[in-house]
Amino acid sequence: MANNEHNPIAIRISQIQDLWIQNRTNHPDAKVYCLTCDQEDFPLVEGFIRLEGSPYGRSSDTILAFMTDYDSPAAFYSFLINEWISSFAAELEKHPDWNWTDFEELKQEAGILKQDNPKILKDFYIRMVSSFKIFEGVAGNILGITIIIYRIQDVESLNNSIKELAEALPPHVSLILTDYNGREVYGLLLENMKEKACRINIPDQNMSEAYKEIATQGDPHDPQVKYRCCLFALGEAANAGKKKEVKRLGEELIKICREIGGIEMWASAYLIYGGFMLGFKDEAAFTHKLLDKGIGIAQSAGQKETACIQILIQLYDYKGIAYNLSRDAQKAVGCFLKGAEIAREEDLKSMAVSQYGYALLVALKKDRFFYEPILTEAFEYGYALDDDELRTVNLSFIAHTYIGKIYSIEAEKREEIEKRMEALYGEDWQAGSKEIGAKLENEYLLIKK
Repeated sequence: MANNEHNPIAIRISQIQDLWIQNRTNHPDAKVYCLTCDQEDFPLVEGFIRLEGSPYGRSSDTILAFMTDYDSPAAFYSFLINEWISSFAAELEKHPDWNWTDFEELKQEAGILKQDNPKILKDFYIRMVSSFKIFEGVAGNILGITIIIYRIQDVESLNNSIKELAEALPPHVSLILTDYNGREVYGLLLENMKEKACRINIPDQNMSEAYKEIATQGDPHDPQVKYRCCLFALGEAANAGKKKEVKRLGEELIKICREIGGIEMWASAYLIYGGFMLGFKDEAAFTHKLLDKGIGIAQSAGQKETACIQILIQLYDYKGIAYNLSRDAQKAVGCFLKGAEIAREEDLKSMAVSQYGYALLVALKKDRFFYEPILTEAFEYGYALDDDELRTVNLSFIAHTYIGKIYSIEAEKREEIEKRMEALYGEDWQAGSKEIGAKLENEYLLIKK
């Protein structure tokens, strides 16, 4: 800990380690431990799990971690079995002296298990874990199997599967679960398991302060440190609605970026400053002035600086947002299309498609004569990309809108588009397109007309 005594993240993880050791001491026979935290603190919990699963952990427990989604009991057990075997096989290559005598037999048996029978899979998993605990050969600790579930298809089914598994585990083997305050999907499970369950509540770790501490460490006279301090102060002032302070800090940011040097830093100062000013609708003219200065600076870099090109596109995005907030849809769309034009010229395909998406979110609030040419241009550009490009450039929102709004499309062409989108993005691609649209709208604060 000596090297990390001033590291805000290490300090917070150490506090979670203290909580773990304390709760393990108070509840030594629990079969399920559930680490529950605020969602923004979850990276700390993951850090704790990684640390305790390494030789540098403070507890004597053996912590293993598995991350998955939950669709069904059979899929759940199958994942745990296959992941355990593949993980151990990888470790065995690094440690050929390890002698888990049952491993090869278990590995072969796992390959012929009926993957759709949850009871067979669960029984095999219990047998495998029991064998591993004997192989580990450590007394007085637990083998803590951490299962981090991201997407849950059926909460009740998950709780039942966890309960059945926990109750069947051999002595000195327990499950470790993670949960968020407000989500708390394991509440009923923990209640039903009574003294065999232990919820470990992790208090608010104030991660925003931790990030600030990290970012602002160093010589206060160093321009990079001053830059990071100014950014945090700007964010705090903007969140508090302190317009005068935002303006003061914005001007300070420009000076610091000039001191650091480089057109990219200089242009980014106006981008950041202008972005914070978007929160003050009565300052639209001033905000446009800032963004226009940034555009002029970014354009002076010429066509060679990719970073400056990306900043230039973002500056046009912010102008588009500012116009949209002022309910000037035509100028807003013009700014987003300018961003698309620049992205196309620079062969930044993903950015070009995104720019068209932003333009459409505004244009679609207007009449057909306004949005149809934009929608057609956006679709034709994106659809011309090859499949490999479209797997990384999600065209589903534009394609879904195109076949829904352009009535002149022939049935054969419509079917071709739908088949291609389904092949690229799955059967639910149209539902996914709505998520993409919502994400775009949320990302760029585009208000509805």
